[in-house]
Amino acid sequence: MDIDTRCPVCWRFDEDGGHCFLKCKHARKCWQSSNLEDVRLNLVNLSSAKEVASALLSLEGERQRLAVCLLWAVWMNRNKANVGEDSGSIAEITRRATLFACEAIQQEETKINVVCQGRRVKEKWTPPPIDVLKINFDGAFRAVQKDGAWGFCIRDHAGNGVLAGSGRLTAVHDALSAEGEACLAALKAAMELGISRVALETDSTNLVKALTSNSFDQAPGGIIFREVRVLLSMHFVLVSVAHVPRGCNMSAHDLAQLGLQRDLDQPVIWTDPLPSFVSTMLNRDRCDPSLGE
Repeated sequence: MDIDTRCPVCWRFDEDGGHCFLKCKHARKCWQSSNLEDVRLNLVNLSSAKEVASALLSLEGERQRLAVCLLWAVWMNRNKANVGEDSGSIAEITRRATLFACEAIQQEETKINVVCQGRRVKEKWTPPPIDVLKINFDGAFRAVQKDGAWGFCIRDHAGNGVLAGSGRLTAVHDALSAEGEACLAALKAAMELGISRVALETDSTNLVKALTSNSFDQAPGGIIFREVRVLLSMHFVLVSVAHVPRGCNMSAHDLAQLGLQRDLDQPVIWTDPLPSFVSTMLNRDRCDPSLGE
């Protein structure tokens, strides 16, 4: 039986019978759009499936997932073309690969969270340096309604609340996008108050990556993450962007849940002195976060 050597991206026959999915200009653009050109150049010189698998396994975690998912997305595109369906564009292929990579990371995080819940490790919110304000934020996402909410709180070195907020979101694509919207809302409120030297904390490891690199710029929330990075570079002195356990971020989490109950056009920003119920949340973070679980 003849082996079909047509390119899975451009669906043309590969003259050398092996690497069109890595060599042709359409395939190259897929790898370049995913910032994996160096990986492609390495793979294109390999001569066996075993060598390709070994090269992929040697990549660091995030790039390994994206490379594998890109190969999968290209293969899916080949299958669609094989049955006469329209093949996707380069942008569609790379976007599909990024989404699958994001979902793989989120599934791993879910497994880790289940293990941590069994251990019942107690964590406390820790104050920032004396000249820094710490911003904790969180997003809420409802998959069925495709909506969500945001919440944030800003505290000084003594743990005193300086600013807090809560609001609803509409047409939210996924949980990571809601997290990004929460960060954006917090930064805009901080700018209004003239806050500049900040440390950011979130309970999402993916969001830390999205805010400190372009890893998730092709994801649905990519435009949000880019806007956050622009605001940080232009208006703030950023001390750190850190991932913390949920117990250290409970106030922001609860404010996001509260945002689900608000009207879409009625977000709220509280300045010092904060409402008593918000102050109670902040004090709880510093005492026993397990009380909020």
